[in-house]
Amino acid sequence: MKLVVRTASGLFLLAVLLAALFLGVAFLAALVGLLMALALYEYRLLWRGQGLQPYLLVMAPLAAFWLFRYAYPQIPVASVGLLAAALAGLTISLGRPHSQRPIASWAVAVGGAVWLGYLPGCVLLLYLSAGSPGRAVALVLLTAGISVMGDTGAYLVGSWIGRHPFMPAISPKKTWEGAAVGWLLPTLVAGTLFPMVLPRLDHLVAYAVAAAAAAAAIAGDLAESQLKREVGVKDSGTLIPGHGGILDRVDSLLFVGAVVYSLLGIAHAF
Repeated sequence: MKLVVRTASGLFLLAVLLAALFLGVAFLAALVGLLMALALYEYRLLWRGQGLQPYLLVMAPLAAFWLFRYAYPQIPVASVGLLAAALAGLTISLGRPHSQRPIASWAVAVGGAVWLGYLPGCVLLLYLSAGSPGRAVALVLLTAGISVMGDTGAYLVGSWIGRHPFMPAISPKKTWEGAAVGWLLPTLVAGTLFPMVLPRLDHLVAYAVAAAAAAAAIAGDLAESQLKREVGVKDSGTLIPGHGGILDRVDSLLFVGAVVYSLLGIAHAF
């Protein structure tokens, strides 16, 4: 029953993503913005349970500034954003009592903005960099597919023949067998398909990009597992039936999108 619910939820999310992709960047940006706002809410609640209060006045504007940076390419986004975060956040911390751990709250807020603002902003940039609507849809779906294939392959193989623990201190159920398939499957599939979407991309470079992205998917999943273990929860939320919260579903995709966009840009594939 749980697998049925999980599959139904996944298909619904895929349908929403497809609709946004075909409707254009404004709709995609609205969807990504909504998901990241919910993820930031989950993120803040997780830390509040540990006695930290990530500064919303720092985290939310900074995340939005980095997320929608495709709209103002003339602004040096990283430097301006970090300057504002440092000045505003550290100034706010001066008025907080030591018992509220103001510097830690500021650091968690800036980290959340990087994780849930800067990284997903790469997906929007990837969509716009593709060069044509059809290519943009295919490229984003292939990027998301790296995350989905890796997660699904690791889960199925790990459940079936997994015997050797992989990072047991962070995620006890993960195995080396599952991790190997979770890396190899999307590497082979995405490495084969990338040049079909981006003809300028060399085949060997395509496999290198796919391999790095598949590894990033594993790292993203483990990073979110580390956060949940640190704050003592099983899921980041309950919004998506069968999957948990928004963070539980997008954890690896955020890392994958940033790696794919960055490496394809370095390879001059657009």
